[in-house]
Formats: sequence, structure tokens, C-alpha cells
Amino acid sequence: MKSAQINIKLLFVIALALTIISCEKVVELDLDDENQMLVVEGIVHDSIGDNFVLLSKSKPFNDNSGGFQTVSGAEVIVRDDLGNTFVLTERNAGYYKNDSLKGTTGRTYFLTVRTGEKVVAAQSSMGWRVNLDSLSYEKIDSPFGGSNEVESDEYRVFTHFFDPPIIKNFYRIKAFVKGVQEKGFIVLDDNLIEGDSVVFPIFQSRFLEKDTVTVQLLSIDEKNYRYFNAIAASQNGEVPGNPETNLVGKNVVGYFGAYAKSERKIVMNPLP
Repeated sequence: MKSAQINIKLLFVIALALTIISCEKVVELDLDDENQMLVVEGIVHDSIGDNFVLLSKSKPFNDNSGGFQTVSGAEVIVRDDLGNTFVLTERNAGYYKNDSLKGTTGRTYFLTVRTGEKVVAAQSSMGWRVNLDSLSYEKIDSPFGGSNEVESDEYRVFTHFFDPPIIKNFYRIKAFVKGVQEKGFIVLDDNLIEGDSVVFPIFQSRFLEKDTVTVQLLSIDEKNYRYFNAIAASQNGEVPGNPETNLVGKNVVGYFGAYAKSERKIVMNPLP
């Protein structure tokens, strides 16, 4: 779908006012060996197949090796407020999931992780799904930068959705190409868009001709919104210390979220 007469300058002002951009890897902590922290990244979507908990450990200050240390052999359980219990099994090192787990709007989900003597708990409530009405795109008049050797036009993608009035909403937007998530993330609240039709750019990403772009609009809770805001601010040097997390436990960092998800795809066909 072609973008029609979009005021880019105005959108960028709104985007900068409402969003925080950061790397997807949410924790980089300077810690010694004794103070290594458990890193928990867990998501329950309102769909089957993409609900998971990823467990790893923060790297010590003097560890310059690449990658990160996964945590295997943990007991990972998700329960809801109706008493349903889902045991997540380890599919790959540090990656736990349950194929029958599916979130439901209005329910609260409780995470419990046990690894060794450490116990971590968290909870998150799933709000109403806000649907992506459509996606559009337009060509960017600048040469492509990066490692691609083939010259190609660049495109920017816009999300179109309606923010429900009265209800307080918090969002996260993700974009994927060939199943790989784009670097950075966007989070926003509805302080300036409540009850409005929204045209919002994925302004940190540039896409190439023929790319198939998958975009997710996630309705997240306030604690997750605050967590990602704090992560980004901390990485930009605006605030010291570690972000507030909804995880309860000793020496633990990360997040657990119950997200209602709307998803659409669009192909970057050539534009004149």
C-alpha cells in the first residue's frame, strides 16, 4: 500500500516525543563473577507458538568474550488467574516454551522460574488488543548505507491504527525481515494520541526493494513500558543504575510480559 501525502516532519516530532529507541538486547551490566545476575526475558502472546522464556546470565565485567551464557535445567512455569498451569520445557539451551500456552485478554499471568536455589517470580496482565489497520510505505531519497553491496532504493514503513479512547494504552512496535527482528525497538503511550487514528513511522529502520516486512503492534502493560523506557534512557546516559523490573527475586534482571499482538505484512514493491 502506498503512503499518501504523509507529513514526515510532523510524524518525526511525534515519534521523538513518544518513543524511546534502543538495542533489542536489554541488559549489559558491569558485574564481577560473584554478582552475576540471572537475566529473564519472557513473553506470553495471545497466539499459539510464540510464547517463551529465555534464561541467561549477565557477563562479568572482565569477560570480553562474545555471546552470553544460557541457563539450562531450570523449572519454568506459567499460571493464569483461573488456575491453569503451563510447564515450559527447554527446547534449546536456555530457551523454554509450551506449545499449548496462549494468552487471553483480561487475564493475569504469573511466571515462576527455579534454577538451583534461586526462585524468580513475576506477573503481567494482558490488555485489549489494538489492531493494526494497515501498513504503508514510501521511498526515502537517500543512498542505502550499510554492508549491502547491491544498490537499491530504501523504504520507510508506516503503521496505521486507532487508539481506543478512555482506556490507557501502552504499545511496543517490532519489525521483522526474513524472520529476523530489526535492531532497536519503539515503545509509546497514548498521552498525545488517545482516541485518534494514528499513522506512525518505524523510523529507525530502512527497508530494501522486494523486502517482505512483518510488523507487530503489541499492547503491553505499564510496568513493561516503564522498563523499556528506563533501559533506553540508561543506555543513552540519562539515568544511572538498572531499570525497574517486574521480576521478584535476588540478583535478577529482565522482564515478563503478557502482550496482545496484532501483526501484518507488506512487500516493498518499487515506487516511482
